[in-house]
Amino acid sequence: MKYLKEVYNDFKVVPFKKFLTFLFFLTCILGYVIMATFPYFASQIIKYATELNETAYTYTLYLTIAYIIYEVIWYFNYYIYSLLQTYYSDTIHKKLFNKICTSSRKISKTLDNGKMLSLVGDDIPSFCYMLDSITVYLSTIFMIILTVSLIFRAHFIFAIITVISLVIYLVFMTKTMNKFSKYLKEQKKHNDTINSTYVEELNALKEIKTLPIKDNLLRKLETKLKRYSRSYFKKRKYFARNENTSTLIPQYTKVILYLVLLIFMVKLNATIDLVILIIGYYDQLIENLTELVGSYREIKEYHVSVKRVNEALTYEDDLSNLFGKYENDEIYGSIVFKNVSYKYNSKYILDNLNLEIKPNTLNVIIGPSGSGKTTLFDLLLRFYKIDSGEIFLDGVNIYEYSDSIYASNITLVKQNPFIYNMSIRENLRLVNSNKKRGEEAIKEVGLHEFIMSLPKGYSTVLTQNATNISGGQKQLLSIARSLLTDAEILLMDDITASLDPKTTNQIIDLLVRLKEDHTILVITNREDLITKADKIIYLNKGKAKSYKSLSELKEKLDPESEVLM
Repeated sequence: MKYLKEVYNDFKVVPFKKFLTFLFFLTCILGYVIMATFPYFASQIIKYATELNETAYTYTLYLTIAYIIYEVIWYFNYYIYSLLQTYYSDTIHKKLFNKICTSSRKISKTLDNGKMLSLVGDDIPSFCYMLDSITVYLSTIFMIILTVSLIFRAHFIFAIITVISLVIYLVFMTKTMNKFSKYLKEQKKHNDTINSTYVEELNALKEIKTLPIKDNLLRKLETKLKRYSRSYFKKRKYFARNENTSTLIPQYTKVILYLVLLIFMVKLNATIDLVILIIGYYDQLIENLTELVGSYREIKEYHVSVKRVNEALTYEDDLSNLFGKYENDEIYGSIVFKNVSYKYNSKYILDNLNLEIKPNTLNVIIGPSGSGKTTLFDLLLRFYKIDSGEIFLDGVNIYEYSDSIYASNITLVKQNPFIYNMSIRENLRLVNSNKKRGEEAIKEVGLHEFIMSLPKGYSTVLTQNATNISGGQKQLLSIARSLLTDAEILLMDDITASLDPKTTNQIIDLLVRLKEDHTILVITNREDLITKADKIIYLNKGKAKSYKSLSELKEKLDPESEVLM
């Protein structure tokens, strides 16, 4: 009962389709009930045929009708299953997508790339698979009870033999299936690590080709493969016991039944229709037991996958239920950090930091590596929860804003932005579906002429991460995309790094124009950009100091400092 309750709770994470599930279960039960009539009709055909009684034709007709009804019922069962599979797959995919989008970046530790591939490819379909297996499992239990009762009705001694065999069989099956489930969990865990290895290999292809690391990586993969193989073979051992050894029990019982029936026919003049009926029901019982074992094994197997999906869908971190419901969309862009501290692995990245950013200004953030520049952006984006202090946007604590309002008013452009494998126009329409507005944003960043020079213009399909255009053009496209959000606050994370001087100057001029309508924060170490800033923020050792000009900053910096270029 405890296990069944656990399985039932797994389905609570997705709204339950009660009516469809009821029809699915009902058609399964009806199919098995109709199947239970087959041995009876067959025995009656034999009985009346041996007596040369025309009633045998009547029972032949009954058997034919039963077969037709049986096929029709299972046709509807398969159709309902298709509806349920589509429902569960669509619903879970959407819930998982939303969970990833609304969780903090810490979710990547719980759902790494390898596990994500397994979840999407193998685990999500298991919801409906398990529902199907549960239905078959419960239906076969019903059928086993019905068949045993019919055998009792036919003859008491044969029923006692059947019940003893059934009890031994179920005890053996339960023990082997618990072991099977244990090693299946281990196998899936090791499979996740193997998937992650291949994802890492694709992402680090340049390093693999330029560093002597291939052999060491291969050895690490071999270690993971060995662990996977050990779990797999242990799982298969108990699978084999369940599939082969356990099935010998009902087969041996069938031999015993044949011997007893033979004695009854010789000594007690048992009729042929009784023999046909007992053997027919017992054959059906063996078929039901085989389905029971298979469905129970599948429930155990799919339950492992369903629990993994549930863990992802119910994942909670320190941002869960943290955001408020403040809906004011009139954002001006005033930002204040008040006594903000944040630590990572027990080390303070920001320590009692105080900072004020005024609206419609261009602010640059500089500092040595590891000084907390990117962390400052992450906290402002609400990716992580601060340990102490407060961050205000227009005088309101940032955690009081609703998720939708806050996300629509602050956006980030990264040094290496991700561009989707679709046309330029489709990339823009992901953010704003207005075609005219998309072209205006492209013109604002100075990319319109380049796009129009392409053979297909805005319909040009970009490869994943836009490898078929230059780094500067990709960066300008990402800035245009950020402008389509209508966000008041623009965060730019070292966006001019590795760009040619012409594109860099183009972006600098663009930022100067954009500050008229936006509050802009830029992480950079380029002097040509720093000179255009209204405020220079120097981060070091968790503290922030503000300067009005580059010359003032240089007076305070160590002459050996390498934070400028």
